[in-house]
Amino acid sequence: MFAETFAFREHALVNVVGGGGKTRLIRALASEFCLRGPVLMTTTTRNHPPDPAEGITVISGDNVALVREIVAHIGRECSGRPFKLLAARHFFSPHLMRGVPPDFTAGLDRTLFPVLLNEADGAAGYSLKLYREAEPVLMSRADYLVPVIGLDCLGRPLGPDSVFRWDTCAGRFGLRAGETITPSLAARILMHPDGMCRGLEPGTEIVPFVNKADSPAEDGAARELARAILDNGRFPVSRVLYGSAAEGRVQCLEA
Repeated sequence: MFAETFAFREHALVNVVGGGGKTRLIRALASEFCLRGPVLMTTTTRNHPPDPAEGITVISGDNVALVREIVAHIGRECSGRPFKLLAARHFFSPHLMRGVPPDFTAGLDRTLFPVLLNEADGAAGYSLKLYREAEPVLMSRADYLVPVIGLDCLGRPLGPDSVFRWDTCAGRFGLRAGETITPSLAARILMHPDGMCRGLEPGTEIVPFVNKADSPAEDGAARELARAILDNGRFPVSRVLYGSAAEGRVQCLEA
């Protein structure tokens, strides 16, 4: 369902950014795309390793060239096999892995994988986030950027309980504490020039995803937020997807 609706080009490299469930979305996409062959997942930031029950093979080490060669070897030798791979550098701890550099996939033959999915930032479980100057860390030469936002941020007051990195970044984004998060305000934050689209390379298609619309009763609010994102006026967006990565539902709103 997700693979069909996102409709990425074959062997596409996709950066996933934002908050509100991007790791779960990546896992959902990987589970569907791996029916076509081994899927490669990477992260360019610090992240938690997957649960062993997810059936993901983690390949990690500080010798990035060796990690890349192992990934390529699996891609060549296991063509058509439903494998989910995750490449990372050496772990900080058993519960935290380091990301690969943003040029990691530049030396890979993308045709070995039906899709390559990179998680380019973290949000500590928040549905909406602000960005430091060094974020996001986008994998280079990507075909798509997927900004993710959780629908449950709507209606909440702006502040440290609703927005990740509020205390350190709110002033730079010109935001006032206590203001209610409306669809237009959420879209303005999501598509801010200093936000998740910063560093976007020419030719990259932006396909936002409004997550946490867990039931049809929430689709109206999700469409309203999706429409505000389409009309953001800053970055070209021709379609916004909305639904729930947790509940396996996704729809598309086109410009």
